[in-house]
Amino acid sequence: MATLGAEEYRAAGIFDPHAPESGQRLELLEYLDRQGVTLAIMVEADRVGGLAALASELPLAAPGARLSVEEVAALAATTVDRVHRVRLAAGLPADLDDPGHLGLPSTVVDDMVSFEAGAALFGETPTLSFTRVVGAAMARVAEAAVGLFLTERMPDLSSDVSELARARAGEDGTATFIAVAPQLMANFLREHMVLAIRRSIAERTLEIDERAVTVGLGFVDLVGSTAWASGLTLKAHALALARFETAAWEIASAYGGRVVKLIGDEAMFLAPSGAAAARIALAVCRAVDEDDALPAARAAAGYGTVAARDGDYFGPLVNLVARAVKVGEPGSVVVTEPVRADLDHSPAPDDDFEIVDLSARRLRGLEEPVALFAIRC
Repeated sequence: MATLGAEEYRAAGIFDPHAPESGQRLELLEYLDRQGVTLAIMVEADRVGGLAALASELPLAAPGARLSVEEVAALAATTVDRVHRVRLAAGLPADLDDPGHLGLPSTVVDDMVSFEAGAALFGETPTLSFTRVVGAAMARVAEAAVGLFLTERMPDLSSDVSELARARAGEDGTATFIAVAPQLMANFLREHMVLAIRRSIAERTLEIDERAVTVGLGFVDLVGSTAWASGLTLKAHALALARFETAAWEIASAYGGRVVKLIGDEAMFLAPSGAAAARIALAVCRAVDEDDALPAARAAAGYGTVAARDGDYFGPLVNLVARAVKVGEPGSVVVTEPVRADLDHSPAPDDDFEIVDLSARRLRGLEEPVALFAIRC
C-alpha cells in the first residue's frame, strides 16, 4: 500500500502535476513507494536522473534490518576497524552514507564471520588479499550484468514507453540475473577450483615466503591500437575489444590455459607448457587477423618460474616476455629458448609455422641480451 501521495512528491520536488507526463511519473513514484523505497532515496535518485533505475535495485535488497557498523562488529564478534578494512578490501563502502542513512545490509554479519574464520586459518593479511580478489571479480561480474541489460534490453524500450514500464523492465532484468547467476557461479567455481588444484599439483612448489610456479605464459598485443581506436566510436571500439577478449579466453581455455588479465589492448595468459603458450599466442594472432575490425596482433611466449599471488603472476620472466612482445612483427610470436626447445620436442600435427632465429636481443630493463626466436606462419 502506498504511504505517500502526489502532494508529498510535489513538495519534495520530484513531481510536477502540470508536466506533460505527470501521470506516468506518479505511477512510478507510487510503485516505488509500495515497494518500500523512501522519499529521501527517491529525491536523491531523481537528482542524478536515476529514479526509474531504483526499481532495478529492488531484487537486490538483503533480508533483515539495516545495521550500523558498530552493530555489525558486535554481532560478528569483531571490531569496527576490521569491518571497515574488509569492506574496503572488497571494494565496498564501509558505511552507507546515503540520504536514507540505511546502514549496512544484515548479510555483512555473515561476511565478517566468514572472514574471521578465514583469517584464523590463513592469517589476516592473506585473507584480506583474497577478499580483494573476490571483490574485484564480483565487481566485474556486476558491471557485465548491467552492461548486458543496457546493450541488449534497453534498446528495445522505445522512448514512448512509460517510466514505470522501463523501471519494471530493469527490475525483471535484475531478478533474472539474481536467479541465474548464483547457480552458474557456484558451478563454475567448483570446476575452476578442480582445475586450479590440478595445476598446483603439477606445477607448483611451495617455498617459505613465496609461491614459485613453473608455467608457460604469454602476452598478445594489438599493434597501433591508439591510432586505431581514435578512428572508432566508443561502442565500436568496445565491441571490437570484446571480440579480442573472447578469442583470447576461448583459445587459451582450449589449450588448457587461462587468461590472467586484460590490460587495455593486451592480454596476458598462462599455459601448461611453453609449447602450449606459443600455440595459444599464435592462434590468438590468427583470430585477430581474421577480424576486419581489429588491428594486427603480435605476441610473445616464455616458459619458466614466476611468483604467484592473488591469481596474478610476477617476476623477471613476466617482465622479459612483456618486453619481448615489442620485438615482434605483426602476426608473429616471439618466443624464448625454452619455448623453442619445447616446440621441437612436442610437435603437433596442426603446426603450420616456421621458427626463425632472432639472435640475442637487448630488452629494456634487462642487463644481458636474451636469445629470442620468432614463429611465423
